[in-house]
Amino acid sequence: MLLKLTIAPLLILLITYAQKRFGSFVSGIIPGLPITSGPISYFIALEQGKLFAANSAVASLYGMSGIGLFCFSYLVVSRRFGVFKSLFTALSIWCVFSIITLFLPVDIIVASVVSLCILLGLTVISTKLNISVDAKPLNARWELPVKMVLVTSFIVLVTFISQHIGSAWSGLISTFPVILAVMGSVAHFSDKQASTFKILNGGIIGSLGGCVFFAVIALALKLNFVIWQVYAAAAVCSTLFTIVVSYFVNRKQLSQPTPALSN
Repeated sequence: MLLKLTIAPLLILLITYAQKRFGSFVSGIIPGLPITSGPISYFIALEQGKLFAANSAVASLYGMSGIGLFCFSYLVVSRRFGVFKSLFTALSIWCVFSIITLFLPVDIIVASVVSLCILLGLTVISTKLNISVDAKPLNARWELPVKMVLVTSFIVLVTFISQHIGSAWSGLISTFPVILAVMGSVAHFSDKQASTFKILNGGIIGSLGGCVFFAVIALALKLNFVIWQVYAAAAVCSTLFTIVVSYFVNRKQLSQPTPALSN
């Protein structure tokens, strides 16, 4: 329990540092990664066993594309409407997609193909948008403690109820975009439209890295590896993949001469 209570604040501090140091795009990539769902999956593996966690990882793999759909939906709707309509629409799409995935096969190949196709398509579309290259990250004083409380509570809740809701629901719920929803809506509410776009666009890129993470988890947990080694290897693979993809995406955006949005 002590680990559950301490890991979330540390991860949130990491995101906050990245936001101040590297800007909104990078700060959106990090929560797009399995920052909350990864620790949840690890605790599930320790408490419920490798097979349960492997099946849950397949559901989380589907859930990564749900995060991408949430980010893209909010990104599109926020261009014309306010925070509440944007958030409601994005969350509704996430919920509908998550329910649909419950009827899809619990198969690593199917989940990988579905998620990668969706996220790659969203990445291509979103990177064609002209986003301000000098978007300054939003630094609301209350944002940090709110994110810490939300993420810590979320990790404790999902790991507690996982044995009662099954591996599929555990995997899907663990990918609920709690941090991106807070970051995106706060920036949007504060009229930081360019930062909103950067954060959500980064979230889509991070979700691609999340796919790699859970693909490794779903495969390796069924082999004779120590649990912490599996998650360490998955984190390394996910991070390296995300760095490569974000480099090419960000380079393309920086090459755009005339931004359409500004703070």
